[in-house]
Amino acid sequence: MSQDTPIAFDANKFEFIHQVGGIRTATFDWPDAGGAPGCRVAMVDTGSGLRFTVALDRGGDIVEAFYGSHSLAYLTPNGYRPPRQPLHRDEDWLAAWPGGLLTSCGPRYMGPGREEDGLKLALHGQHSNTPAALLELKNPDPGRGDLDMRLGLVIRDTQMYGPVVEVRRRIACRLGEPVIRLRDEVANLGNSTVAHNWLYHVNLGYPLLDSGSQLVYGGRVNGGWQMNADMSMADLSRSDSDLQGYLTVPEPLPEHAACGSRGLILDIGGDSEGLAHCGVANRRLDLAVELCYPVRQLPRLANWQHYAPGGSYVSALEPFSGSLWGKDQDHHPLAAQWLEPGQTRLYEVEIRVHTGSTAIDGLLEERKPLSWDL
Repeated sequence: MSQDTPIAFDANKFEFIHQVGGIRTATFDWPDAGGAPGCRVAMVDTGSGLRFTVALDRGGDIVEAFYGSHSLAYLTPNGYRPPRQPLHRDEDWLAAWPGGLLTSCGPRYMGPGREEDGLKLALHGQHSNTPAALLELKNPDPGRGDLDMRLGLVIRDTQMYGPVVEVRRRIACRLGEPVIRLRDEVANLGNSTVAHNWLYHVNLGYPLLDSGSQLVYGGRVNGGWQMNADMSMADLSRSDSDLQGYLTVPEPLPEHAACGSRGLILDIGGDSEGLAHCGVANRRLDLAVELCYPVRQLPRLANWQHYAPGGSYVSALEPFSGSLWGKDQDHHPLAAQWLEPGQTRLYEVEIRVHTGSTAIDGLLEERKPLSWDL
């Protein structure tokens, strides 16, 4: 696939790294100027036109993301509401969720609230409501030929008597390149086996996501849903031809008001190097975003589509390992995932921004047919 050419910088023409890029930390007020408590953030400028904000108090997830003047991510009306650990009931997660480019779900359970393994579970787990400890902040030093920048974080899901699950996260970029490299090590530090489900909720929004934008993925679909505004489930078409319509973004749909939405779950294949590719392309903006990751780490993909009138307009690409519905209802052979004491799982995802017809055409070549496998 054709890649965008990195931007070069002449270190003899600037003295302070933040003139051209780098990472800064700050605290955002909530709900407005002067509000408290705030939310710790790290603001990352790659110097390539790609800049984004990491919510340190919300699991080190990525919220706002821009390329040039164009937003890439969907944002909810909640803003940077501080983490709300007591609200892990039913759908309470939605009341604190800021949306954003990447939300991590897990590390033990994810998906809708339900009962599983004798536990009453809330939507999407605790990760995004858990503050991260900042272990490392490294800025580039072009004068020494060092263009790398990165954040090192640790997020712990713990309680007395266990479980003790730790996520060590690294977010890395290179000055002049529109690429985010995320690496998570999820470890069971306790003394008992724990369930493990892990999902990256990549929420694409306007203006990148617009009517006529093309979603990029393909494979054998083994699950899906269509939800009415009152959260009841509607029958899902089993026509292979109807599936192809999921890949073109429509204008807002009246039936997606309130909780109305639709989605697919599929097994996504990898290329000759074992890498999965998915994303979205907007030819009107000459802009595309690609996710690239080892399919052995994240063998399943969900695509949530919520094209509601009034601004709630989003499509999420969600690579995952484990089950969204829970292993009691999900008969996929990879639905039940566990971490033994001392065991670690590694996850790596690249988020790449593409411009220019050659790079966008290359991404669209990864768009494969969809077919039902039920």
